[in-house]
Amino acid sequence: MRDEKLLMAEAATLYYEQNCTQQEIADVLKLSRQTVSKLLNDAIKERVVEITIHDPKRNCESLETQLCDRYRIDTAVVCSVSNQNETLRRMGTVKGAAAYLTPLMSQNAHIAVSWGRTVEELIRELPETIATGATVFPLFGATDHGKPCFSSNELARGMADKLGAEARYAWFPYLPDNAEDCNLFKKTSYYKKLQALWESIDLAVVGIGNTEVLDLFGKTFGYREERSEVIGDIATHFFTENGTFPDLYSNTLCASADNLRHAKQTVAVACGKNKVQAICGALHTGLINTLITDEYTARELLE
Repeated sequence: MRDEKLLMAEAATLYYEQNCTQQEIADVLKLSRQTVSKLLNDAIKERVVEITIHDPKRNCESLETQLCDRYRIDTAVVCSVSNQNETLRRMGTVKGAAAYLTPLMSQNAHIAVSWGRTVEELIRELPETIATGATVFPLFGATDHGKPCFSSNELARGMADKLGAEARYAWFPYLPDNAEDCNLFKKTSYYKKLQALWESIDLAVVGIGNTEVLDLFGKTFGYREERSEVIGDIATHFFTENGTFPDLYSNTLCASADNLRHAKQTVAVACGKNKVQAICGALHTGLINTLITDEYTARELLE
């Protein structure tokens, strides 16, 4: 039996490690092809060869459990992707987010939306007319940036159109010119209506920005020069590595951190090597209870 197992091992090595065909193995070992086939089958039965199936779904489920335990969040959705290409990772994460959010959006009345490239791609991926009767609204006032992915009102409109929902807009700036103007805007009916929605969020969909957002918008956010500790933002709330919110700005018109913290569910969609530190900090803020990301980002977060 020992000699037969050695033969099984030789055949298996040629087949599984050297990528030889069964006919090539038969020629090398001077056996018939049928005998080689039997040797390979017997090698599995006799445990000369052990086959391990790495199920991506099962691996992702394990990562999801570990993320929830590590960061004390309610839900993690880890999307399996084919390789580490950043574009493919974002595409896989966005598709996974759309699949997860579609049934949620049909069950919630007040849906708040943040901004960013990932959120914009997510809106494009959503199926049409799934939340008739819902209201979609931005989490902060308008900025003067030209790109649609950085326009809170434009993204709210796009999501509402996809869902067949009603859109409400922020008809006021994110950062008024001064404290007096800020107080005046807060007295308007436009602001009060949106503030009432911020206080009753059923589902908030947010991206996670890294330091690029600060560099991109500069004084739009009204931050002070002392910002070296800031690593990212959630809906314009800037945080440090340990999840605290430094006092970087004032006179801003946006949903408060407590509004997000008290939302029934706040879902963050983010992935990528350049976002790992920011995602880690964001999870420490306590604003997020659901994270949707890709498997490579998940592993880095756990390391």
